[in-house]
Amino acid sequence: MMMKRTLLACLLAAVALPAPVLAQDQPRAAGVMPFDMSGERKPEAASTPQTAASPLEAPAADPRTTRRLILPHGTVRLSGEEDRRSFALTLTPEQAAAAQSITLAYRNAVVVAPETSQLVLTVNNVKIGETPIAAPEDEVSIEMPIPGGVIQPGVNIVTIASAQRHRTDCSVQSTFDLWTDVQAKGSFLSFSSPVAGQLLRLEDLNSVGPDEAGRQTITIVAPALATASRADALMRLSQGLALRMGGQNVTVRPDLPSAEESGGLTVLLGTHSELASLLPTLPADSASTPTLAFAALPGNPASALIVSGPTPQAVQAAADRLVEQATTENSKERGQETGLKTVPLLTGKSALTLAQLGVSTTEFSGRRLRTEFSVGLPGDFYASAYGEAELLLDAAYAADVLPGSRVNVYVNGNIATTAPLTTRGGGILKHMPIRVTMRHFLPGENRIAIEAVLLTDQDDACVLGSASQSGLRFALFDTSEFRMPDFGRVANFPNLAATAGMGAPYGTGEAPRTALFLDQPNAETLSAAATLVGRLSATAGQAFPIETVDTVETLEGRDALIVGALPKLPPAFVTRMGVSAGTDTAWAGGKSPANGSRGDTVDSWRDKVSVPGWRSSIDGIDTWLQRTFDLSLGSLAILPGEDDSYPLPGTADVMLAQAETGGATWTLAAAPTTAALSNGIAALVEPDMWRRLAGRVAAYDTRGARLDTIAPQRIVLAATQPFSFTGWRLIAANWMSTNILLFSLLFVAAFAMLGLITTLLLRGLGRRH
Repeated sequence: MMMKRTLLACLLAAVALPAPVLAQDQPRAAGVMPFDMSGERKPEAASTPQTAASPLEAPAADPRTTRRLILPHGTVRLSGEEDRRSFALTLTPEQAAAAQSITLAYRNAVVVAPETSQLVLTVNNVKIGETPIAAPEDEVSIEMPIPGGVIQPGVNIVTIASAQRHRTDCSVQSTFDLWTDVQAKGSFLSFSSPVAGQLLRLEDLNSVGPDEAGRQTITIVAPALATASRADALMRLSQGLALRMGGQNVTVRPDLPSAEESGGLTVLLGTHSELASLLPTLPADSASTPTLAFAALPGNPASALIVSGPTPQAVQAAADRLVEQATTENSKERGQETGLKTVPLLTGKSALTLAQLGVSTTEFSGRRLRTEFSVGLPGDFYASAYGEAELLLDAAYAADVLPGSRVNVYVNGNIATTAPLTTRGGGILKHMPIRVTMRHFLPGENRIAIEAVLLTDQDDACVLGSASQSGLRFALFDTSEFRMPDFGRVANFPNLAATAGMGAPYGTGEAPRTALFLDQPNAETLSAAATLVGRLSATAGQAFPIETVDTVETLEGRDALIVGALPKLPPAFVTRMGVSAGTDTAWAGGKSPANGSRGDTVDSWRDKVSVPGWRSSIDGIDTWLQRTFDLSLGSLAILPGEDDSYPLPGTADVMLAQAETGGATWTLAAAPTTAALSNGIAALVEPDMWRRLAGRVAAYDTRGARLDTIAPQRIVLAATQPFSFTGWRLIAANWMSTNILLFSLLFVAAFAMLGLITTLLLRGLGRRH
């Protein structure tokens, strides 16, 4: 009886406990990260929980199998008053069925007002959730459940959008202080079952997620990598994976990674006998036939791709099969062999509305509206020195918008033109023409931004709360058109922009086998070469045949890729590529000057002082010409000069150089040391950096995030289109625009010839007195 009373007393005590105490005893579901407003709340209010989504009940599980990172390019910054970023999220059927929620981790600027600022997540045009932007001090995570039927197998479009307003400032300049960073490490898709990383079909390779830096990492385990003859299969494999997955960071190694090192996709490449010692559970078919299959790795929850066969030739055949299937899939999806995917490729005179370019009608109540779209240009684009594209703007602005407001157009981050809004009392613009210079357009993807800067008397007064109370000021309609004129099309090299933008000349599909020379076939060099070749294939949208060669002499007369440490390459070859390394830097096999050394200090002060003399006068004239007429002394040469040897800066970690020699294009990828080569190439092929490559030399300082590009003085042209008078007229117009003085002399000579002919014709007419 006493025992029963004791049990009854314990039960009554438990029922009487307050709810928060009971809640503390409950285990938190794995992956659930409630929205935390501690960054905005006062300390005394921190005990009140605030969540934007109901917690999801899920059993504890290995995060490696129940989560997938989602940001493909690393941390996403949403800036200004209105901004959005969209990206593709590709899932297997099993992952789509198990998709449960999306978690976003973010921080924002202190000046963002949480009461009038929102972060919104949509998937496939369905709103998943929104939350006030309120994380100025610490990173905040918000979990948003996914309604049933929203996520589909295959490609899903995820959009993260922000509406941000300043706490105290109403000026246009203050809009540049508004930002929210969505962190890659803490932003992921959660599954209700352990399906992350489990691959069953070749199509599932598209669903391999990025790492915390936003990279798709691939580890290729090749036990026989020391054999130079296996490099061809390795490069073919990297191309097939790139066509499936996009450009990626490849690491080549002879042994299996540990559980701590594993991530992304692991691929085993080799014959059955070579791989049997690493993985006893190899597919049985690999002992008799070329095999592409998935298998489980010891201690690794993700599936590994097995590329194998009984002989090296069978391994090569398996890699070729991967390329063929990926090429077929790409052709079906895009209808054309190009790496631009969803970006429209303009091959001549074109007109597209903003609706066709993915920009919807937008009504705006803030001070600075910015929206972007992209168009693609072919690898033989040759019109950057003349002509204009045109934006026919359909828009409206309110009566309180003051003169001095304007619409700016940017091309690849460079301001191309400005159109002022001069009418008082508002206005409706119907196809208002805004001409856009062609000088900033490049082969490949081109990002064009429309920015409306709106001034009002209300902003000058900056009444408290006006940021959230102001009415609509501007509307941009999706009936606006972007028009591209006819332009010259001819291959022109050296041109790293064409190589980075469209893979030219390596992705043309008509050239003979590209020669690949490696200074030594070790893991670091093979990793760098596989990363570079994969990026070129993804850019071109197709694979290209590669043959690994042993000596530099065998490169003559062939398009070639050269990968290695610069000090280990023959000096004569390096000079031929148009670069040189100082004798006191790591590029020449020496030691780089320490930061802050006397040499660096003298150089930095040399740039700050103006030394009188003829060279200073020449520099002054050159500056005046550029500022006044957008010309340079180099453009006034009668004939293009020879390219000087470019001295590589000691601070650069990696470089690409291109040269046209003997009718072939050579591209050199090099670093000061073999150890720095793989990491340097991985940094250089990042999308934001890759699209900035141009000229004949591009040297990148990864620590200072500085890219130096050198334009060629002499270029080689090669026809890519059938002969037509119009086409060659456009080519001649661009060539003349880059050689102004020669054009002027030819123009004067033509008029002199016309005068002479006219004189000779009239001499026999009329009478002489």
